[in-house]
Amino acid sequence: MNVNFFRSILCRTLIQLIAMLLLPTTAVAAGCEDGCIADSRDKHFRIIIAPANRDIPMREHHDWIVEVQDAAGRPVELDGLSVSGGMSGHGHGLPSQPSAEEYLGSGRYRVSGFLFNMHGEWLLRFQLIKGSVQDIAEVSFVLDY
Repeated sequence: MNVNFFRSILCRTLIQLIAMLLLPTTAVAAGCEDGCIADSRDKHFRIIIAPANRDIPMREHHDWIVEVQDAAGRPVELDGLSVSGGMSGHGHGLPSQPSAEEYLGSGRYRVSGFLFNMHGEWLLRFQLIKGSVQDIAEVSFVLDY
């Protein structure tokens, strides 16, 4: 291999490292600052989600609060809650596996393990289970760093 090839790789690596150090370390979920709201597909549930802290750390695990209500707006204590998602525009899923770690009462859950590694449009898909009722709610938002 020639020297120019290695120089170009080294140069690109240094540029990426410098860019990572200079980029802001937090983001805001545009449109979700006070909570994103979504009705589930079959209208059994409504969810309101928001980051536990207003600013979302980039490339760090963090928590979100998910509030679940029934169609009449009453809090729901679920039998199961799972999260998936990703960036459909980029063709990849979440770089982490968030999970509902704690029931906070009044239909509110702390979901831990979110990690976002870039700005852009993200989709979160929540599978909600209460007894024999299963439904899915999706929330889409743009992370601005």
